[in-house]
Amino acid sequence: MKLTDCTAEKTASAWGQLRINRPLIFHVTNSVATALQANACLAIGSSPIMSQFPEEAEELVELSQGFLVNLGTPTSFARATIKHGLPVARAKGRLTLLDPVGYGASRFRIESTEELLREYAFSIIKGNSGEISLLAGVGGATKGVDVLSAGDLEKGVLELARKHKCVVCATGEVDYLSDGENIVRVTGGSVMLPSFSGSGCVAGTVVLSVAAACGDAVLGTLSGLLAMGLASERAEKKCAGIGTFPACLIDELGRLTPEDFQDTQVRWSVF
Repeated sequence: MKLTDCTAEKTASAWGQLRINRPLIFHVTNSVATALQANACLAIGSSPIMSQFPEEAEELVELSQGFLVNLGTPTSFARATIKHGLPVARAKGRLTLLDPVGYGASRFRIESTEELLREYAFSIIKGNSGEISLLAGVGGATKGVDVLSAGDLEKGVLELARKHKCVVCATGEVDYLSDGENIVRVTGGSVMLPSFSGSGCVAGTVVLSVAAACGDAVLGTLSGLLAMGLASERAEKKCAGIGTFPACLIDELGRLTPEDFQDTQVRWSVF
């Protein structure tokens, strides 16, 4: 599907497919966010499985409907698991997501990310505004895994999507999404999202879960970003502070229904 074909009704339908299809999402992810991502999966209706053991990578990819690669806490085992799993994902037609957490923080992270993008095709690339800006070469700056500044994200997501023939999204105060032809700005969300570690990782889990459930990377990514915006706004109103916000976010993700997406057209625009 193209971004120009997306409607609020289609994003609602995509979200509804989660609890019908209940996709299994295989994560090679970071140790900081593993539990959050697993709980987000269960809350929205998908199923998580996590491993950094290369010997079972091929089997788990074949069993799953989505393969998430998160580079937040890199290890040699994770690297080997990713390289064992990605060829199977492509051969079996599994949707894949790359989250280049901390891109720009070290030469190793830069080289590892670029090596994966040279050697393998991904369905979705998702990062924060700083990571995507740096990856696209359009400016921006990061401090570890946090954003210091964003570059020209409209140009960045479009050019990366064209270069890698996939969906690219950059999360931030405004989310940017491109299918290589058009760009979407998604507004909304809580200012508290950057206040806890793993919020972007949860976004990756939600995005890939919806994409795997509805079978479309473009529609799934847009629906997932809208879900994060809706749930985080509600969580901010109910939480007691930064410490309880992540738990409230999981609660609100679990409460979302397709009906919540019916009036979301005002939150995004295609250009």
